[in-house]
Amino acid sequence: MKHIARSSIFILLVLVSCNNRQDKNVNNSVDYNPSIQKTDAEVNLEKQAPIFTPSQLPYPFSSAVQVGDILFLSGEIGDAGEGTGVVPGGIVPETHRMFERIEATLARHGLGLEDVFKCTVMLADMSEWQKFNEIYSGYFEPGKYPTRSAMGVNGLALGARVEMECWAYNPQPN
Repeated sequence: MKHIARSSIFILLVLVSCNNRQDKNVNNSVDYNPSIQKTDAEVNLEKQAPIFTPSQLPYPFSSAVQVGDILFLSGEIGDAGEGTGVVPGGIVPETHRMFERIEATLARHGLGLEDVFKCTVMLADMSEWQKFNEIYSGYFEPGKYPTRSAMGVNGLALGARVEMECWAYNPQPN
């Protein structure tokens, strides 16, 4: 009986000791430091909501959305204006018009093509890729081309031959 009582007391002491060590670890945790408090500005910066720029076309999408320091532009086509259709003449005039529309969206945010760092290109016919590249390369400074993905698709809005979406760096004030 004395042996069982001594064993029970020993187990109880071990458990209490372990529990005290866990409490000390929680109170001395690296994650818990009440002296480090975030300012209201830091909290607001972390929770900054996206800023939406409505499209000038009569369709249900934003032309751009600012999230943090990145401006995401919707895919742009060579629309003639007002959502009436693409400019006539095929890939060449459509590509130039598409870039005009992208530059206008960037300008509304105080940016230019030099701020673009990522493009995604969709072509209705991959055989027009070379013509597109010739025009595309003229809009960016050689050696500073954005990263890019290009793909052939089975149809674009309004019968367009090309569509491109872009991401631009647009640092926000702290």
